[in-house]
Amino acid sequence: MTTAQPFTGLGMPVFAAFGWAGQDAAVNFALDQLESFIRTLHARLPRSVQAEFPYAGLSRANQTVYLAAKDDVESDMHVLFHARPMSLELQLALTDKRGLYKALALAEKQPAMAHRLITELGSEWSFRLQQQQIDEESGERTHYQDLYKDGVVNLDEETAVALLSKAAYLTGEEKWVTPLYVSRRFSSDQISVMGVVVIDVVTKELERLLPLIHFLNGQKATKSAKPKPKVRPKLKTPAESTAVATTTIIDPDQGFMFVTDIKPLYLRKGFINMAPDHWPFFAVSARSETRNVTVYYEGVYDKDCSVWRIQSSDMVRLVLSPGVHRWFEDNFEQGDHVQLNVKRLDNDEIQISVKHSE
Repeated sequence: MTTAQPFTGLGMPVFAAFGWAGQDAAVNFALDQLESFIRTLHARLPRSVQAEFPYAGLSRANQTVYLAAKDDVESDMHVLFHARPMSLELQLALTDKRGLYKALALAEKQPAMAHRLITELGSEWSFRLQQQQIDEESGERTHYQDLYKDGVVNLDEETAVALLSKAAYLTGEEKWVTPLYVSRRFSSDQISVMGVVVIDVVTKELERLLPLIHFLNGQKATKSAKPKPKVRPKLKTPAESTAVATTTIIDPDQGFMFVTDIKPLYLRKGFINMAPDHWPFFAVSARSETRNVTVYYEGVYDKDCSVWRIQSSDMVRLVLSPGVHRWFEDNFEQGDHVQLNVKRLDNDEIQISVKHSE
């Protein structure tokens, strides 16, 4: 009986082996090294990640290693590591129809949060939502089309809303299923020089995935929520202060859309005025006069913005951070129409998407 060798890293021969067709000895060596990697990684994962993926192992048939929520790997959320000649891909996958139905139903109800958790991963990550057809007799799946396959930062909020709604509908049909994948690739050169440090690097990426994993599993956000007022006043459509200032109520408790024209002072000072009747939506308590908010624009989330209640006029003002102010000045001119999509997320955080209005 041989003793398992301690893990020392994933050297270049591991990746090169998968480009050598027919070289069984090389592939078996690479798979042994990957198995050593996944066993070491799983043993050293923090409890928060181990709790989500209590199983780890090697699939020689698929030439991958995995972390899984269940012993039957594809029956629930799982993470795959694909080694190729030029890269190591970390892939979070949900392919089980029942799990997808639950996750997509949650995402359809809270598309702003789903979009936020996916796109906040950053430019190194990609998102794929696949449509597969299920054969009525055999149950075999065949690829039909990709509903989305691109970098996460290229997924805008409107597309995400339509995409998640379509995927939820399709997965509810017997003949369709829409597997979901979020992935990141590291170059093989980069991994090969890391040695054992690759364990720490991959662990950090897995921890970054936890909020999305918790969301898709239906777990409540761990971030403590600010207390909500017991009674929220119903949001009314404000009287128009200008010809273009309009409010469309999405839901009096969950959000609204506001459109107004850009004034020179907005560009110089870095703020956007809303209307007095908007304040009850933002108020944390009867005495509050400000509230921190997250502003989303062109794939960027900025948490340094705030909403003020201007006592002299009772006006509600979105005050932009320096970073958002610079973007605002560069992309808007006097007379342009700006659209604010205001939404309350499930942890009582308020997110405001800023964009040009058609």
